[in-house]
Amino acid sequence: MSHVYVEIYKIVQSIPKGRVLTYGIISHMIGGRMSAQGVGWALMALSKEKREPGYDMNSVPWQRVVNAEGGTSTHKIATIPPGLQQVLLEAEGVAFDEQGKIKLKQYIWLDAAANGTASKSSKRKP
Repeated sequence: MSHVYVEIYKIVQSIPKGRVLTYGIISHMIGGRMSAQGVGWALMALSKEKREPGYDMNSVPWQRVVNAEGGTSTHKIATIPPGLQQVLLEAEGVAFDEQGKIKLKQYIWLDAAANGTASKSSKRKP
């Protein structure tokens, strides 16, 4: 497994419930070594079955990564049921508008977005 994929997975694992990051912010956090699209590919590579070193769809909360417009992008992935990402985020308290978008200013994980690094707390509550 690529070292940069592991870095991406660790960042995503640190996003608190009810918070999100964008593919582009994660790209920035890893120093641009992968594009926003590359971050999406890394998340798509997650398996439903646990693999070594233990990164899978159950241990990496992939649903907490959205596009730059605050929308979901999983409709492009045949192995993920339509609307699943939105349902999972709504279960965490994230609200979507009629266009299927979230207010990024409200749900973005500010600590990580501002500092470019993952931290364990969030300054802003949803």
